[in-house]
Order: sequence, then structure tokens, then C-alpha cells
Amino acid sequence: MAKDILTIMWKESKGLLHYSDNRWKGIAILVTPTALFGILIPIQFSDGWLTSGWSLGVAFFTPLILIASTVAESFAGERERHTLETLLASRLPDRAILLGKLLVSVIFGWGMTLLVLLVSLVVANLVDGRGGVQIYRIDILWIDILGSLLASGFVSSLGTLISIRSATVQAASQSIMLMLFLPLLLLQAVVFLLPAFLPKETVSAIAGQLNLTNVAAAILAVLLVVDIVLFLGAVSSFQRSRLIL
Repeated sequence: MAKDILTIMWKESKGLLHYSDNRWKGIAILVTPTALFGILIPIQFSDGWLTSGWSLGVAFFTPLILIASTVAESFAGERERHTLETLLASRLPDRAILLGKLLVSVIFGWGMTLLVLLVSLVVANLVDGRGGVQIYRIDILWIDILGSLLASGFVSSLGTLISIRSATVQAASQSIMLMLFLPLLLLQAVVFLLPAFLPKETVSAIAGQLNLTNVAAAILAVLLVVDIVLFLGAVSSFQRSRLIL
């Protein structure tokens, strides 16, 4: 089983950033978040980058950006290229195929996010000017690590589930983007409209009483539950006989 999973992971990793032989698109997907989140934004925040908690945004959103642009290919791409039937006709177990594709997406998103956070750490130290080596606050660091892992699992499981059910990569990509960013737009609207229903003093008092660690722990717990549900949904949807037909 482990050997079969590694076989699928090797196959997926070879074509992870290949878009109809358009190498520049793959390079842009890697360079853009690294330049934006790893260099430009840390320079703007300077010494406050490592202690203010803004890196949490990088930890949670970088996997969404990276994986959402690649995971649609997992099954919908195979279907478009007419290679899905060949893959399903092989002796590889169902779980090996599914887990191999999922793990590549998770490792890619999580690994790239940790790399971006490392780059931002180096940049923040270079522009700090106080001397010595500064690191992330410990509570921020562990939230960054766990949050990026769970966020990678979330978008990988969601994207794989959608890709299994989609006829084309374009349809899968559109559905993934809609499922990911519509809730964020709604949340932004709620935050924007909240002062219209509550006095600013009340909003400030509530925000002041929030504890970063407790809020993060609650978010991570919710993400873990959602990850498990989506993974089980992907397992349930991956039925070889149905996909062949």
C-alpha cells in the first residue's frame, strides 16, 4: 500500500506545475506568493512582522492560493486527457490513488507555505536593523505551522472532492474558487457592516477581550473537523466503477 501511494505521489509530483507545457505559469504560481508574502509585506511591517500576528494570514491563505490553482488537475485533468480510465484500470488500490494525489497537494501547499514563512523571517531580520537574530513569537509560530497544515488539508480535500465530480479542469477550478472565496467575501461584508449595527466602542471592547491563542485554537479545531469531513467525503465519492462509467 505504501509503495503504491509513493508511486502515485511520484507521478503527481512530475506534473504538478505543468499546464499544457506552459512552464511560465507554474513558475508564476511559485514566485508570486513568495515575493508578495515573503518579501514585500514583511518589508512593510519591518520589526512588527514577527510579533504582530500578521504572518497568520500568510499561513492560512498561501495554501489556498497555491493548492486551489493546482488541485483541480488531480482527477478532472486526468478525465480531460483521457488517462483516468487507464489509471483506474491499473492494479493500484483505490485508497492509494486517492491518498497519493491528496498527499502531494498537502505537501506542496504546506511545504511552500513554510518556505514563504522562512523567507519572510529572513527578510524581517534583514530590515530590522537592531542586530541579533529575531524569531516569531512562540504562540504565533506554532499557529503558523499547524494552521498552514490544516489549511492545506482543507483545500486539498475540498479540491479533490470537487475534481472527482467535475468533467473539466475549468469547471473544477471555478467551483473550487467559488467555494473558497465566497465565504471570505461574506465574512468581509459582515466585518464591514458590523459597526453599522454595533457601536465602535462595543466592537473595540469585544476585540480587546479576544485572546489570540484561544481564537486560533478554536479555528484550528474547526478546521480539523472540516478536514476530516471533506476527506471522508472524498473517500466516499471515489468509487472506481462509477468513475470509469
